[in-house]
Amino acid sequence: MDGKPPILRLVLVPALLTLVVSVVRLLGELYAWSPFWFGVPEGGAPGVPIGISWLIFVFGFWFGLRLQRAGSGPQRPGRAAVICLLGALAAAGLVALFMKLGLMTSPDKDAPKELEGIGYFLGAMGLGVVVAFVAWPRLALTMLVYAVLARLPVVGITWLAVHYDWQTHYAMIGEGMLPPPREQLFQFLATPQVTFWPAVTVLFGTLCGSLAALVAYRRR
Repeated sequence: MDGKPPILRLVLVPALLTLVVSVVRLLGELYAWSPFWFGVPEGGAPGVPIGISWLIFVFGFWFGLRLQRAGSGPQRPGRAAVICLLGALAAAGLVALFMKLGLMTSPDKDAPKELEGIGYFLGAMGLGVVVAFVAWPRLALTMLVYAVLARLPVVGITWLAVHYDWQTHYAMIGEGMLPPPREQLFQFLATPQVTFWPAVTVLFGTLCGSLAALVAYRRR
């Protein structure tokens, strides 16, 4: 079997499934379907079953299995998993340090304010991404391509939601954040989709994929 299956072919179906979930999530909010499954617009995105953030772990695991079985996995999957875990811990540790030093602030719903220290935060996440590429370059690249294909439609949905003033979390800011001027709202909301979320996808998707490869390796 070819040890390097084409990345686009590998991610195409997962990306299409992710697009379907994004569209269904939008419809569920616009038409006030079940709050359990779709959440409510003002409640934000985390934690609801119909969302794409948890797909990072599912598809990361699946990509790792596919690559490992195709002979494109690391020679030592356990080492790759440990490196990814250390990268995630390093990123989290840096964020905690920056907050401790006052270089970053977190949202506070009781005293809303502008976000500060985004550059430090993205730098910490960027370190984690670099570590993921060191651990397993092929899987990290696969996760990056998947992240682009998964998040670009969200950027488009965000533009539509802001432009047409849809009542959906795609057009709302999180609790504790001061809203930007109306003309800057789309840019404010779209920025995490092309910075934070791709970094999270690469880092944690590669970690899950490395764990999957370790499982497959031990079963051989």
